[in-house]
Amino acid sequence: MGKHFETVEYETRGKVGYIIMNRPEKRNALGYQLLDDLDAAFDYAEADNSVNVVVLKGNGPSFCSGYDLGGSYYISVPQGHDHWDLKNSLMTLRAIEARYMRIWNFPKATIAQVHGHCLAAGCYLQLVCDITVAADNAQFGHPAQHRWGGVTSMPLWQFIMGPKRARYLLYTGRNISGADAERMGLVSLAVPLDQLQATVDQMADEVAEVPPHGLLEFKEVLNTDMEIMGLGAMFRYHGQHNAMGRVVRAAVGFGEDVEAPPTP
Repeated sequence: MGKHFETVEYETRGKVGYIIMNRPEKRNALGYQLLDDLDAAFDYAEADNSVNVVVLKGNGPSFCSGYDLGGSYYISVPQGHDHWDLKNSLMTLRAIEARYMRIWNFPKATIAQVHGHCLAAGCYLQLVCDITVAADNAQFGHPAQHRWGGVTSMPLWQFIMGPKRARYLLYTGRNISGADAERMGLVSLAVPLDQLQATVDQMADEVAEVPPHGLLEFKEVLNTDMEIMGLGAMFRYHGQHNAMGRVVRAAVGFGEDVEAPPTP
């Protein structure tokens, strides 16, 4: 069974569903339409009782290069406003947080299949999936931090990688390979690019055989463990400071908190 959205394809294979970002000419940069289509595709996959596991991947040369500099719910001043203020900034970040948490709390197992560039918000997408399998030559990082500074909307860097590795990556804005991302704990597994699809398919098939209600129960417990450790408050706190940073930068004329363009 398949489903076509404007910038996303949904396909199935056995008990596995594939949400495929399909904006290859933009390296799957997260613009308005792609964000809307991801919402719709995850809703569709949740309702598809034939699948127990969902794989998130991208068509073209990259998994995802980050938020679209040309316009997105994250980058752009909301429609009907001509500047950032505290209210529209906070509401923007609350909506962005809800998108992250939609995937984080998705009631089926999720696997990110990463190749090419996985930068900034592209990296956020793989962070909120349960498992990430990456090509060993994929590129991970948050180059916008070196360019703009400020507080990211994603708190999982330190949570997943630990403070030393996360701060090294975020303060320098450097990119790292998929192999290094595995070594540093940013992804679950790195494999040669020509083995990526087969590795993900095999892993997804294995996870799909776990009784779905049992897997959901375990995922709820694992996510609640992280809530007890304060993850929900971290999302809200990062959102608040990201929002306030927009207001401050707009007031002093420094510019918006935007993602860096993908490396050519």
